[in-house]
Amino acid sequence: MMGDQAQRLREIASQQQTGQESKKKCQVYCITSGKGGVGKTSFSVNFAIALSRCGKKVMIIDADFGLSNVNILLGTNSKYNMSHVLNGEKKMNEVMEECFPNVWHISGGAGMSDLVKIEEAKLASVMRQMAYLEDLMDYILIDTGAGINDVVLRMISASDHTILLMTAEPTSLIDSYVVLKTASVLQERPDIHAIVNKAASEEEAQKTFESFSKVASKHLHYNVNMMGYLPRDNRVTNSISSLVPFVMQYPASTLSSRIQMIANDVTKTKAEPDRAKGIKGFFNRFFASAE
Repeated sequence: MMGDQAQRLREIASQQQTGQESKKKCQVYCITSGKGGVGKTSFSVNFAIALSRCGKKVMIIDADFGLSNVNILLGTNSKYNMSHVLNGEKKMNEVMEECFPNVWHISGGAGMSDLVKIEEAKLASVMRQMAYLEDLMDYILIDTGAGINDVVLRMISASDHTILLMTAEPTSLIDSYVVLKTASVLQERPDIHAIVNKAASEEEAQKTFESFSKVASKHLHYNVNMMGYLPRDNRVTNSISSLVPFVMQYPASTLSSRIQMIANDVTKTKAEPDRAKGIKGFFNRFFASAE
């Protein structure tokens, strides 16, 4: 029964936009971590702003339905979230909020979890509204909850790319390995990029990634590339307390420069045709993992 429903949901997702396929495909990035406290949400917000400074339009979807806090770092107080869209109470453009020039935010609430059990009749409407984002945005960043569960795994599997944030702490590396191990059994292995955060030095970041990469390659036969590293900066706490994104409060800092470098590299890299499938591809892959 579950397989039949998943097949039907995929068919609905595939049928949307037929004959009006957008020439542009926004790229969907899933940003995740093996454990909390590694700076995942802070990176998501600042990364979005850095991408916007490259002339790109970016949407952040807060998919941490257990502890949603993207809105706090963005200084917004969203009244509505994705659940209202799925329930048909609100339209997509009524729940999305432009926080900074070319940076929008949608609070996921329990909505991303509700996607798993969405009714067929509602999915077609949601897909049409998601097509609106396809035309508007260049990048969609999905900020997941920390750790791994069925919904997070589906989002990793469905996204064009996944950014896995980790630190040099042994617990972070172990939990990051668990994320990778869980993803390794998927039929199509996700494209995962690692970022070492809160590094004491570039040397420490390189050693941390090399150690993690060797273990992943040896035991999981999983190749993960290093997207970059971010130096430790104690002023991050100040920016969070003042509700001002770090790259805006401390634009001349080394940390801000590193975040901007990562964003620059992303915008200069051409999307692989077989991976960048935009919103339509995200939903097709999301429901494909439901069986």
